[in-house]
Amino acid sequence: MNRRGNKILNELIWNEKLNISEFKEKYNVQERSIRLDIKGINDDLQKAGLPVISENSEGELELENKRQINIKEFEKFITNYDFYSYTMTKNERHTVLALILLNGREYITVDKLKKEIGVSRNTILSDLQELKIWFEDRDMNLKAKAHVGYTIEASESQIRENILKLLEINSEEYYQNGYMLNIYWNLLLKQVDYAQSFDYLKSILLEEEEDTGVILEDYSFYEAIVELVIMVNRMSREKYLTSFEESGREEIEISSKYPFSKSVLNKIAVKYDIRITEEEILMFTKCLRRKRYLKGERNSANSLDIKVMIAEAIHSISGKLGIDFYLDFGLYDLMVAHMKSAVYRVMNGEVLVNPFKEAIINDYPEILKIVHKELEKLEGFIGKKFSEDEVLFLVLYFASVIEKEKVENNKNKKIPVALVCATGRGTVQFMLAKLKILDDIIEIVSVSSHHNMKEIEQSGAKMIISTIPLPDAVLPSVVIRSPMLDDKDILNIQQKVFELKGQNKEEMELPNIKDINENTGKDIQGAFYQLLSTDRIVLDYPAKDWEEAIKCAGQLLRDSGTVTGQYIDEMVNNVKKHGAYIVVCKGMALPHADSSKGVIKEAASFVRLKKGIEFGSEFNDPVRYVIGMSIKDAESINQAIYDMMMIFGDENNIRKFDELPNEQSVLDMIKSFEKK
Repeated sequence: MNRRGNKILNELIWNEKLNISEFKEKYNVQERSIRLDIKGINDDLQKAGLPVISENSEGELELENKRQINIKEFEKFITNYDFYSYTMTKNERHTVLALILLNGREYITVDKLKKEIGVSRNTILSDLQELKIWFEDRDMNLKAKAHVGYTIEASESQIRENILKLLEINSEEYYQNGYMLNIYWNLLLKQVDYAQSFDYLKSILLEEEEDTGVILEDYSFYEAIVELVIMVNRMSREKYLTSFEESGREEIEISSKYPFSKSVLNKIAVKYDIRITEEEILMFTKCLRRKRYLKGERNSANSLDIKVMIAEAIHSISGKLGIDFYLDFGLYDLMVAHMKSAVYRVMNGEVLVNPFKEAIINDYPEILKIVHKELEKLEGFIGKKFSEDEVLFLVLYFASVIEKEKVENNKNKKIPVALVCATGRGTVQFMLAKLKILDDIIEIVSVSSHHNMKEIEQSGAKMIISTIPLPDAVLPSVVIRSPMLDDKDILNIQQKVFELKGQNKEEMELPNIKDINENTGKDIQGAFYQLLSTDRIVLDYPAKDWEEAIKCAGQLLRDSGTVTGQYIDEMVNNVKKHGAYIVVCKGMALPHADSSKGVIKEAASFVRLKKGIEFGSEFNDPVRYVIGMSIKDAESINQAIYDMMMIFGDENNIRKFDELPNEQSVLDMIKSFEKK
């Protein structure tokens, strides 16, 4: 699931029915993209045994029988996602990395970060360069030490303050209703809750409320839990506040919140066997004094209370409008400052005339409706209503943030891509794994054969990545050198994407070839080995041309009773008709034909030629290895082709094959590649 899919699911959890066109318009994407999101959501919901999303004839979506399911079941479903099952945006990834670095014990290596969030080393290094500036802007230093890793140089109070703010501004609906239905925020929280203390801290805060009769408002209650999670996490790592500002210390020590704070922290000390210092008690007391209360404490319209109410209003409006802050503290602080000024003007009877009133009403009626609704609580608190002109200024402010985000999203929007491969689904599976390194810029919307261009055009694809030339293609296309996708192929794809997005070549970033190979993500399972036998292996065959080489591989299959003579003829005709697309790796060809042309059973043959032969491949000639395949069922042979690609895609392996003395040694070598 991705961020958009998560938001769609949340809206359907809280609402009865929503039209697919609403989501298309809201997220500014094609209907196909929304349907793909829903398919992915439904696959996950079905695996979890939860109601799936259905659609009626009018395009209305709803969760089936959701009233029979406790909301906690959806919450449990959401918390099961990790960085490998949730697809992060670049902004989400940057925020997660910042949080991991802030909360690190000491130095953190690039390899550890790579393993933690499931992206390539090259991506991590690029992200860290951008994050270095972000930390510097907040008077912190991202320090790098060769062969050791990265750490943050900052005071404990700075670290806690920034961790809290990252969680607060990305919490969306959690601070409003306490439900964890946001995968991204849940992943952020997990980075600071190593002690898995959340549920316990929630229970002791509730217990303390009952014992004292002091009841926090919802927003303040959930905010306090997050503050406690951060404190417990840091103290359990022996990271304590070393001082507390003297100004106002005495006032805090005699505050009515001090006993509340001390009691909660003493329970935490017993539960987690950690030391509680006076500075920590004072800090939590200070946090509690900033909160709003329903019972047991008097609320007054002072600046501290107003700040809480403003934060709550911003969270509520931003959540309803789908505004994401990520690392943008400046944007959030600017919103707070703007709303503070608005509150000050209303409370002091100042009138502000909005010259854009009519245009705002016409252009942003939905935002106006939401802002009006979410300001009601703040208006009730200050005892005055915002004028229409003042509300429209707020609408304009939120609308400008949305418009800015749209521009950014369009810039970062993925190009829908059709993948054309002539060598079967096993090769496709391999290519899809390799292409994951370009997840930030492309989205595979179709996988097809070269003769089915109509399906490709209907898929919504804007470009094609193909293993064979497509002279009649209407869409822009990139012909890759090999399904192995080397760095040149990746660069060509990236260049074409940037051309389509109207960006400059200078903006391209070439992924490390090592990272491309790491993205395949699967092990050799032995399926290719199981299709071979010594009677279908020939070494140093003296073929005079490519046709004779293919016929040799085909004859081995025929002699073992796995194909008819017709299949051999079709293997040759395929190359004559479509060219050297069968040369899928450097020095290796994979001749094959349709299953209807004489396949009896699935098998593979292995031919090592005495010398390399030209097949007509621009990039992968000369060919010395010919692997004949009789394919009966594309699905069943997927893993065999994948294994073969993994083996022959490594030039070191080919050098080993060059030295093997006999047929049995070939089988033994292939067997040795299996996952142990």
